[in-house]
Amino acid sequence: MSFIRKINIVTTLFLLLGSMQLIGQSGTNPFELKHRLDKKANVVEPSSSSNVVVNELDDGIQNPFNIIRSPNKNIPDVVLSSKESIPTEESTITALADDKNFRFSLTLVMLISLAMSLSIYRAQIKKAYHAFTNENVMQMLHREKGTVAYVPYYILYGLFLFNLGIFIYLLFRFYELTPDTSSFDLLTMSVGTVSVLVFLKHLALKILGWVFPIQKEISIYSLTITVFGIILSIILFVANVIIAYAPPQIIPIAINLSLIIIGIVYFFRSIRGLFLASKFLNRNKFHFFIYLCGVEIAPVLILLKIAMSGTGIQ
Repeated sequence: MSFIRKINIVTTLFLLLGSMQLIGQSGTNPFELKHRLDKKANVVEPSSSSNVVVNELDDGIQNPFNIIRSPNKNIPDVVLSSKESIPTEESTITALADDKNFRFSLTLVMLISLAMSLSIYRAQIKKAYHAFTNENVMQMLHREKGTVAYVPYYILYGLFLFNLGIFIYLLFRFYELTPDTSSFDLLTMSVGTVSVLVFLKHLALKILGWVFPIQKEISIYSLTITVFGIILSIILFVANVIIAYAPPQIIPIAINLSLIIIGIVYFFRSIRGLFLASKFLNRNKFHFFIYLCGVEIAPVLILLKIAMSGTGIQ
């Protein structure tokens, strides 16, 4: 019995080893992924309703690990280029800091210019103030026009154009009319536009003096514009400092008050101009009306048009 049992055990072991070898060699090895070498992928149409497509193999077996994702319908078809970037809060803070630094540098330049003007041209500023309030002093100052003594008034008048350009720049920045324009470019455009318009106005007055026999009156009126501009320069300097650094709730009050003061000065200057032209109104009413439209009203309308085009208002 023991011998027969031993033979049965040995025979069973041999049968088990043989059957395992046959099972291991039959069929394909699941670890040899030969089908990856030549596989076919489905072409996904944009209108396809499925969001996930599985590759089809040559032998019909689907591999669940090869997944091609089709465009999702829920995602908008907006592609940002590598140069485009979404504005973040950090970029906004950086832009505000740059604007504050630019305003500080601008205020420093204004302070230096005003300090130098008050120290060098103190006598000329006092005389301009007296000419502003008294017509006789204006006549006396007119006698100095065209001489070397009148050169400081041109410099002070240039300071007025600079302060007026800064005032317009601050208005554009406060009301966010041109947010995409850099501070330096906006200031350059403001000062340049004001300077060109004022130069064209004085040139038109000069031409009128040559064409019509009113050269002396035109010269006095041109001097009146210069003197009133010098006085406005100091007013605009104070207004610019307040608008640049005042709290947001105070800035609209400062702007409205500044515009009222500028309007009063402009109205006062217009009255002085009417006194000069009073003796020509009776016989040259049409020419005076053409002058008002072309020289006094047109520059204001051009400034408004430039402001509206900058804001996109038509």
